[in-house]
Amino acid sequence: MTNNKSDTRQAKRALRVSSRVLDRSDLPRLVVKRSNQHLHAQIIDRSGKVLAAASSMALSHSSDASDKTPSSTKTNIATQLGVKLAELAKKAGLSAAVLDRGEYRFHGRIKALVESLNTNGLKI
Repeated sequence: MTNNKSDTRQAKRALRVSSRVLDRSDLPRLVVKRSNQHLHAQIIDRSGKVLAAASSMALSHSSDASDKTPSSTKTNIATQLGVKLAELAKKAGLSAAVLDRGEYRFHGRIKALVESLNTNGLKI
């Protein structure tokens, strides 16, 4: 049985965050999707065209569950994803974007991704 109250809160949060981003900025938006294992990020312009995209599935990291080196943590992989996405954004001619975090809190992997993007030249 699903928890309808929790699902409703998540949907409301996602709608609230996305509507604020769409209403307040002419900048492209950085859309972040998170799963238990992976992180996906896309930079989308106002018309809906994807300008740059990156995923943690495409990064070359060990998928061995017993490998617990510091470079294989989800947060460190999110940092590597930020470096890759910043490079792709620079190639596309972008210097700034607005974060559309959806239902996710600005914490952990999402925060690591955004900090990595800021460090590598894409202002969020």
